[in-house]
Amino acid sequence: MSRLMATMDTEMTQGLSDDPEERRKTSLQMAPSYIRSLLDGTEDGDFLALDLGGTNFRVLLCKMCSGKCRSISRKYNLSPETRSGPAAGVFDHVAESIYMFLKEENMLDQKLPLGFSFSFPMEPLSVRRAVLTTWTKTFSCPDGVGEDVVDMLESAISRRGDIQVDVVVVLNDATGTLLAGSYVDHTCHIGAIMGTGSNMAYLEKLTNVKKWDQDFDEPSQVAIDVEWGAFGDNGSLDFLKTDFDRAIDAHSHHHGSFTFEKLFSGHYVGDLLRLILVHLTERGLMFQGRGLDKLGVWGSFKANYISDIEKDTDKNVTRTWRVLEALGLTCVASDDDVAILRYLASAVSIRAAQIVGACLSVVTRRSKRTRSTVAMDGSHYRYHPKLQHMISAWLAHYVPQTTVNNLTCSPSVLPLGSLNRDRAYRGIIVDHFKQYSLLRWRVSKHREVAALVRPSHRLELCNAIMVIHGYSTLLSA
Repeated sequence: MSRLMATMDTEMTQGLSDDPEERRKTSLQMAPSYIRSLLDGTEDGDFLALDLGGTNFRVLLCKMCSGKCRSISRKYNLSPETRSGPAAGVFDHVAESIYMFLKEENMLDQKLPLGFSFSFPMEPLSVRRAVLTTWTKTFSCPDGVGEDVVDMLESAISRRGDIQVDVVVVLNDATGTLLAGSYVDHTCHIGAIMGTGSNMAYLEKLTNVKKWDQDFDEPSQVAIDVEWGAFGDNGSLDFLKTDFDRAIDAHSHHHGSFTFEKLFSGHYVGDLLRLILVHLTERGLMFQGRGLDKLGVWGSFKANYISDIEKDTDKNVTRTWRVLEALGLTCVASDDDVAILRYLASAVSIRAAQIVGACLSVVTRRSKRTRSTVAMDGSHYRYHPKLQHMISAWLAHYVPQTTVNNLTCSPSVLPLGSLNRDRAYRGIIVDHFKQYSLLRWRVSKHREVAALVRPSHRLELCNAIMVIHGYSTLLSA
């Protein structure tokens, strides 16, 4: 972990440099968003919000008054055909959904300001202008890269001629989460996303942004879009990669790119665990060596399966059995297999929490604040039963000198809850590893009871499980 943290600290500094040669060394974009002020709770009025960045997108109506926000939200789907077709098709579908939303709310005759959360790498040009640098995740449109995303949205709206909106700001979901967090907690200076993909944004002093070429008027700060999903694309994180990570990268739409988010984000983490299960099953160490017809299919093991498994306890493993049923494995699965699957889900979750917690701690250390709040959102983070607690625990471990609060916060709606860090967080790490070690012991015990023909199988099982390679090293850091 110390190597990961040192690498991130170095690349953040390089990304903020005014020296082009230094900036070329980093895999972090470190793009100023041009957003200088956060929210302070005095904002009033009705606003539309568009949250686009995954298979589904949302249109919201936010009513803000006296420090409170009430929102109405609807989710819309983008088909695989739309996500792989011309960019204009994506924005035409979005414009149609905005129309349907306004029609259902009887607001077609009103002109509303719209905040556009666009969760793809982009180069900000101003508060309301940003150029798309690449499509990510499940999007593979043949065009759109190099174009202004607000122009593409406004063009789609103009083609309809029946929508009255004014796009006043464009930002990514991490910056949006930072703003939403600041609306609730004025000490918030970091926003992070763990969903289909992952990203982070934070508030930086202008004196540290050496490449800043705008005015230095108050407030002398700017929100920085880190774009940490691509952290390690320059090879700096190769030491963290496992054989399974490399297999995921080779199979992805964006081979060689978005190294960091492929380690833990929702779009990839299910396949990470699935590949480990395939590895064990092919060696006859799980599921009687059977069930590969479905387990061998990419995307068959969903990220939410890990969340479901992590909700189980030693006394109740109903959810784990349901996951096995969905995979068609109940007829070949044993109690041993259930214990191993739970062990692996726990290991994958711990790695995700520790990696994210360590990198968030780098930003917190650099800020030199005695008190800080991290606002986080994303489906993988929000619906996993332990990630929030574990990330908070790792933050407490890595930056004990700073009081860090951890908000669950959406870019467009009020937080669902908050988790304040205190001494108990140190206990969370200890307690979780006690459970983890107990589960590992149970796996070993079950394997012995199974009386595998060769004792070496037990060693191979242990190696295969920890071949989530580097987990033993990570967890001791």
